Amino acid sequence: MLVAFPQMGDFNIPLESLFNNFEIDTLSSPPLTKKTLDLGVQYAPESSCLPFKLVLGSFIESLEEGAEALIIAGGNGPCRFGHFGELAKEVLESLGYEFEFYILEPPVSSIIETITELSSDFSWFKALPALWLAWKKLIIIEELKKYRLKAGIGLNRERSHKLDNKYLQLVSKAETSRELTRIKEKFQLELDKLVSVQDSAGVKIGLVGDIYTILEPFANLDIERRLNHLGAVVNRGVFLSDWIKENIIYSGLGLSKNHNVAEAAKDYLKVKVGGLGFETVGKTVLYGRQGYDGIIQLSPFGCMPEIVAKSALDEVEQDLELPVLNLVVDEHSSATGVQTRLEAFVDLLQRKKG
Repeated sequence: MLVAFPQMGDFNIPLESLFNNFEIDTLSSPPLTKKTLDLGVQYAPESSCLPFKLVLGSFIESLEEGAEALIIAGGNGPCRFGHFGELAKEVLESLGYEFEFYILEPPVSSIIETITELSSDFSWFKALPALWLAWKKLIIIEELKKYRLKAGIGLNRERSHKLDNKYLQLVSKAETSRELTRIKEKFQLELDKLVSVQDSAGVKIGLVGDIYTILEPFANLDIERRLNHLGAVVNRGVFLSDWIKENIIYSGLGLSKNHNVAEAAKDYLKVKVGGLGFETVGKTVLYGRQGYDGIIQLSPFGCMPEIVAKSALDEVEQDLELPVLNLVVDEHSSATGVQTRLEAFVDLLQRKKG
């Protein structure tokens, strides 16, 4: 059975590593394009958010390329992400597609149950090393990204894409933790040779908001690379490994490790509001205390958790004198418009800093 996942950043690399180690055939979903978006817009309910439209379009393209089973993560709470799976399944079935559908829900045992059902070669002897390698690949991918966001100042988008793609392919093929560590070291050395401190704008920006919109460059119009090219150092408040640890591993044990974020948010938001709205507020406060020059809140149009978070961020912005740019994206957003707003924001931060 040929399995596919919706395109979301580089998450397909660890997932394909995990499933392929159990002899489960996987289909790499096509990169997101305007065609993907058009398909999602055409068939998704009109009020759907941009992430759902892209997930639906990605599923349709995968089914057209021969996928027989689709897998997506689920979740709890008022964020619509938790309902993506059921809604996508309903829409795809109404379009006449035939497929198996799996939703990975907390706890982590649901992942094992899905693999057990799909694999004819499952064993616990293979499970632990396969899970560990997939996890290490996710961590290394995120460490490469963190390093580029911090050190890739002035790097233009084309060179940045080329560098990332080169090392992501190496990560995809790696079979040991030692090999992954060497890849990380080589990436850092090559990136250091490409950048110059003279291109620095001298500002640090924290990026917070909706998880899908932040993780997927097509959804956010490649905002991270645009900021790097403008000379800004960027720190992203959202990484998939953090979400997995908090929502799949710790929540299954009735635990939470987000104490510092909760402590930082408590004066502005008393309860969790779904999605990453609570984390958006807490991490903005933490960035402010750490001396960041500005914050960008990134969210899809109509994202209720981020709308609630924005009302709290207005107060944070005043209390900490920390400029916050709210960027809302949908299928009508233009790269030119986003680029203009980013240039103006970086210029504002530079002038404020003096």
